[in-house]
Amino acid sequence: MYFSVGIETPKSEAEAYGLVVPALCSEKFSCFSAADTEDQIAPMATEAIQLVLESMQEDGTATDGLRDLGALTYQKQADYAYCDAWLMLHVDITAFEGKPKRINISIPDTLISRIDHKVKAAPDRYRDRSHFLATAARHELETAGK
Repeated sequence: MYFSVGIETPKSEAEAYGLVVPALCSEKFSCFSAADTEDQIAPMATEAIQLVLESMQEDGTATDGLRDLGALTYQKQADYAYCDAWLMLHVDITAFEGKPKRINISIPDTLISRIDHKVKAAPDRYRDRSHFLATAARHELETAGK
């Protein structure tokens, strides 16, 4: 999932970059972090996102309805007016979506071959056939009704 990360640029060398992830800020949770250098912004924001998602999972808060409204929307909100830069950061959240459950499905063997070929061709994007199918299902569910 892509997350908008608001960045507050430090005013002096003694300060760090302030980071906020509005999609994970609610009455129950908030997602803030800091980075000493520009190179640390993405790793520190990723770590903060994963920690909040872990807390949500432990709390029993569902992550399947999680949506990021986009930097353009957050920029207009007074709560994030201090952010002078924005970053779109991709974080794999599948580990926080619930327990895996084995199912039995039937699909044509030629489709299975095409899926397996796609998985082999993009190992940085898909871990295995199940991950591919879950990614495709998520995409279809997100775009259905649009």
